[in-house]
Amino acid sequence: MKKYIYAASAALLLASTSCSDYFLNLDPTDTQTEANYYQTAAQFEAAANSTYSFYGFKDVKEKVNDTDYTHSIYNTWDSNTDMGNGYSEAALGTLAAGQSDTYWSLCYAKIRKCNVVIEKADDYTGSEDITASVSTAKFFRAYQYFWLLQRFGGVPVITHTLSTGSEELYAARNSRYEVVAQILADLSDAINGLPEESAYDGHVTKQGAQAFKARVLLFEGTWEKYVQNTTDGDGTTSGAGSAKPTGYPSVESMLTEAASLAESVMNSDKYELWNAEGTPYESIAYWYLFNLEDENTNPMGYTKDKNREFILQVAHDPVSNKIAKNITHTYGVTESTPAGGLGLKWMLTVPCASDGLPYFYSKDFKGFDQMLNLYDNRDSRLTSQVLIPGNTYYVMGVRGADKSTYAQADYVTTFDFPESALLFYPEITSTGPTGYAMRKMTSERKGYNDTDEAYNYPVLRLAEVYLIYAEAKCELGDGAISDADLDKSINLLHRRAGSAPISNASVTQANANYAANTGKSGEMTILQLIRNERAIELICENQRGYDLMRWGIAETEFKHNLLGQVIKNADGSDTQIVNFSYKLGDDEKKCWSDVASATYGTEVLPDGSEACIVAPASQVNMQRHHYLTPIPLSQIQLNPALLQNPGY
Repeated sequence: MKKYIYAASAALLLASTSCSDYFLNLDPTDTQTEANYYQTAAQFEAAANSTYSFYGFKDVKEKVNDTDYTHSIYNTWDSNTDMGNGYSEAALGTLAAGQSDTYWSLCYAKIRKCNVVIEKADDYTGSEDITASVSTAKFFRAYQYFWLLQRFGGVPVITHTLSTGSEELYAARNSRYEVVAQILADLSDAINGLPEESAYDGHVTKQGAQAFKARVLLFEGTWEKYVQNTTDGDGTTSGAGSAKPTGYPSVESMLTEAASLAESVMNSDKYELWNAEGTPYESIAYWYLFNLEDENTNPMGYTKDKNREFILQVAHDPVSNKIAKNITHTYGVTESTPAGGLGLKWMLTVPCASDGLPYFYSKDFKGFDQMLNLYDNRDSRLTSQVLIPGNTYYVMGVRGADKSTYAQADYVTTFDFPESALLFYPEITSTGPTGYAMRKMTSERKGYNDTDEAYNYPVLRLAEVYLIYAEAKCELGDGAISDADLDKSINLLHRRAGSAPISNASVTQANANYAANTGKSGEMTILQLIRNERAIELICENQRGYDLMRWGIAETEFKHNLLGQVIKNADGSDTQIVNFSYKLGDDEKKCWSDVASATYGTEVLPDGSEACIVAPASQVNMQRHHYLTPIPLSQIQLNPALLQNPGY
């Protein structure tokens, strides 16, 4: 038997391998074969539904050559970035080629399912309309190729089903530009063939395809502007080369279309930012966007039909489709006092409410002497998502909340918390914890056990569309954007978060504030403020690492100390946290132990204060070639025409 790149690819049937496990509750098609199926529109619809494969909280699996390849949120959660408290293998410079790669095999197995649907449509002779089904398959083929593009760069483009003798099995990689061209073509077809949004049930729609295409265009437009061909290889000795197909779009045209598509979604009136505007819960509602299940999971009493912000999502429910991953206690709050895994950098980036500017650039900068200085007068994306010292919180499980407990204590109007609720103070007694605890995408539901969570995963939401629009406009303006464009994008996010709008005048004021706060010259630009918004709004949504790479700054941004608590004031005195103790039951607990800074010491901040180093910049050895993951060695052994990415 010949060796070939997608071993067993031709043997994979349409089989829906329990597709309801990772997206919607769908009728299985695993008893059908490609030969006797695809006779009716209903069969095409079921087959198209089997191509749904967004990667979210839950495992997504495909079997290839009797091996299960699995997407796990634990492998893609973006906590190990410059905003977190650890480093990825790429940042450490230890990323190396392995025998296999889950996403190489998983994505191609998914692509084959899409190809079957698209190919069978050419032979369909029925009179019923199958346009939406074919468009769904094209959307998900584009989705899989975009995942491969971000991970590997150029990869083989396969747009039809293969047999063991297919020449494509021995072909070289297509360039990233050829992959992008295929993605854009598929998404254009999907936009033209998918229905308008109406049900908000997780099905892909015209607007969803528009928003996703805008994401792709912004990614590739900025990649080509800042990274250019530095990761391509020559296509002869390494990499996929830089061949561009005829008519390939320019950077300017990609950014122009990204802004246009984003604006179309913004103006469609199909979506709206989640909020509780006009209620007492306006300042805390943002957190519940990411753990909404039913009226028992938030003090507002909202249900999932309140959420019109998620454009693309993976839907879950607590009866038939739980997340089945320990999201809350792995990434967020535990029943003991959490140490936290969020870095100081994110805390400093979030705007102050009064002027919409980051902490060091704000007129309301107060230093770090008191623990609450960093939390006062801040955007609700910080205050509603990060545990605040001295506050009490519910914790999923026996310490959790439901409708009755929210009636006693809802964080805003009533405060009769049960004894089981968590009193939070940072407890930093070893090297590693930062003392800042992110709560995003965690549950506080009463009675839940680990893995019971059932909130939806946001693949792409309206807030990101606003961010795409603003960044594309600013890039097209060579670093300039009109105040009108800020008002229709970034400032809508500021309004939702309770912080002041920004304008071009904000940049001058920000740099003046920085000079007043630190004695040093500020270098803030409007583009940097827009980039900051992505770090703030999209944290934990698997975007930050890709953003740093497409901007061509990952190797420098990662080359920073990851910082935790500020323990020294500019005058050398201890900040409050160093000597702070509190009562927890009958026990007296301290927030700080000197052992936490004994290993890596401290870093002097711009104002002269000192923060504990959680992980040192000396560990970082990221190079440009680490922007791409190496091609799995097993695939190169099967097909020597697949050249390894440069540097591996």
